[in-house]
Amino acid sequence: MAEIRFEIVELEAKTYHPLIKAEFTGLEEYWWVIDTGASKSVFDSSLTEHYLTNEDESVMATGLGKEVVETNSGTIAELKLGGLNFGPLKVALVDFEHINNEYAKFSDKKIAGLIGCDFLYSRNAVLDFEQTKITLL
Repeated sequence: MAEIRFEIVELEAKTYHPLIKAEFTGLEEYWWVIDTGASKSVFDSSLTEHYLTNEDESVMATGLGKEVVETNSGTIAELKLGGLNFGPLKVALVDFEHINNEYAKFSDKKIAGLIGCDFLYSRNAVLDFEQTKITLL
């Protein structure tokens, strides 16, 4: 069992995202959004040195109210959170430029990706907003 601290970022009045610091060599100022509404974990396709593309595999991705788009699939060799290594993580690859442009309006945080329910469910995640920690099995 692992307990990892997260931060809460208020993007607009009463709209919040829980964030965990990304731990990648040479990528010190990026964060993961813990997104319980995302069925798949997603990673910024512009951070090419931190994933391998699964050339023969595409995935369908959509956002709330958006049309479905086909995107590439990739694998992060080692997902590290809170100093712990959770092993490889399969991700949908999406350009996060528009997301980081929106974040820049409200925060100094840069987003590397979304930790989705694929990972959260597999680790039986429990978010404790009062203690600002996530517990993972």
